Amino acid sequence: MSDKVRAIIENILSIVVFVIIWKIASATGIFGRVSIKSSTLLLPPPEKVISSVYELFSTGYIEKHILVSLWRVLRGFGIAVVTGVPLGILMGISKDAKNLLNLIFRLFSPIPGVAWVPLAILWFGLGDNAAIFIITMGSVSPIIINTMQGVDDVDPNLRQALQTMGATRWQTVTYCIIPSIIPHMISGFRLGLGFAWRVVIAAELVGVPDGLGFVLNVGRSTGHTEITVVTILLLGIIMILMEEVIFAALEKRLNHWKVQRT
Repeated sequence: MSDKVRAIIENILSIVVFVIIWKIASATGIFGRVSIKSSTLLLPPPEKVISSVYELFSTGYIEKHILVSLWRVLRGFGIAVVTGVPLGILMGISKDAKNLLNLIFRLFSPIPGVAWVPLAILWFGLGDNAAIFIITMGSVSPIIINTMQGVDDVDPNLRQALQTMGATRWQTVTYCIIPSIIPHMISGFRLGLGFAWRVVIAAELVGVPDGLGFVLNVGRSTGHTEITVVTILLLGIIMILMEEVIFAALEKRLNHWKVQRT
């Protein structure tokens, strides 16, 4: 049996075990902690959630909110990329820039995106602008960190060779640093997009009339916990698809590229 087939079988087995435990927990009042009637509300059984999935998709309700959330994530993440990559390169190639920006960056980088929600609402009001700001602030740090680390890891011999040949700093950045840091940048993008996808839910839970965070809140406030569960599962599935379709393919291509350069 190949490793790939074994991995698929083990993944299927883990899902089956998870669903069985979920079914038992729902049928036993979360293992006797609450009444059976309450557990139906607190943890709907798998078949009720599957029925809800069919209903949400057949009416087109959930697709609309998925697209809204994706569009917000892509806009906020795009701003984070446009901001984070140049800052990371600048802090990597210039000690003065790093000294000037490092303390401020270290102060703000540990702050989770959720913490920006109150200020975002005050500054931008309720709506898309606040959500995009929160997503940007939540996803920019790993992009800056990985880009800066990539610059630090560039082979100094390559830089020295270019300088010996009279290359300007701009040429060194264009022809040496940027090609060398692409794998680090992709890793930063992967982390940043993951943070963006987490933060968008917090942004949409407050004052935004659409998106998956809004659906999550509607399920909770109306007592339709199965909708909340469906939304949570969709969040995980979408992120897995992003990683497998976008980043796994990119990293595979870049690993091959790196081998070719060595």
